[in-house]
Amino acid sequence: MTPFSLFSFRRNKRLTKKKQFLEMYAHGTKSTVGPLLVHRKSNSIGHARLGISVPRRVGNAVIRNTIKRRCREAFRTSIEKLPANIDILVTVRPHSPLQTQEYASLLRKGTS
Repeated sequence: MTPFSLFSFRRNKRLTKKKQFLEMYAHGTKSTVGPLLVHRKSNSIGHARLGISVPRRVGNAVIRNTIKRRCREAFRTSIEKLPANIDILVTVRPHSPLQTQEYASLLRKGTS
């Protein structure tokens, strides 16, 4: 495995289906960490997966995409510090975008 692929955010590390999101909302444990609502649930896959939900009330498309991009990057760079067998669904509340390191810190707090 090349060093680049260690830090990639492949499809198998994402929650992509509506069914997966509904399962997380129904059966996940939730906690509020700053402007993030973090749902977490154990999985049997062997690695962590991330889903992000940013409603329109958070802001325009530019702001929503900035927040999603920074949350993905925070997950990608801190995946080794997160529990291994866990699904994480982040629902974002209205706020101005934070730095990637701040999102990484909030993710770690929300999953511990």
